[in-house]
Amino acid sequence: MAEYNDTIIKVVGERISSGEWKVKSGKHEIFLSKGGANYPSPIQCLLAALAGCLQSLGEIVAMEMGITIEDLKVEIEGTFNLGRVYGEGSQRAGIKEIKVKMKVESDVDEETLEKWLAQVEGRCPVSDNLANPTPIAISLGRF
Repeated sequence: MAEYNDTIIKVVGERISSGEWKVKSGKHEIFLSKGGANYPSPIQCLLAALAGCLQSLGEIVAMEMGITIEDLKVEIEGTFNLGRVYGEGSQRAGIKEIKVKMKVESDVDEETLEKWLAQVEGRCPVSDNLANPTPIAISLGRF
C-alpha cells in the first residue's frame, strides 16, 4: 500500500469589485459574486466542489472496481437561510442540510452500485470536510 504525505493546498481570493471576487489556485481562477449575480455565489461553489469531488471519486472508484460508467450526474440541494449573513436572526450562517442524488448509467447490478456508492461517499474529501468539524484559523493582516 502506498504511503501519502500531507499536501498543502493554497487559494488566494481577491476583490474585483463590490460583491465580486476572483479566487486563484495554481494556474486556475474561479470567479464568484454575492448572491450569484454575475458568477456563482460562494455557497454555490461549495456545493459545486462537492459535486465535482463526488464525480471524480465516482470515476476513480469505478475504475478500481472494474465498473464501466456510461454516464454520471450529481444533483445537490442545500437549505440555506440568509438571516445570519445579514446580521439578523439566530440561525446558523451555513447550509442546514445538503441532499445529494447521484444518477449513474452502468450495466452492473444494484448491489455492486451500492458498494461503489459507499466507497465514493466514504472517500470524498469535500464530503468529509462538510460532515466533520475541521479547525479553521482566520488571521488578519494589512496591505
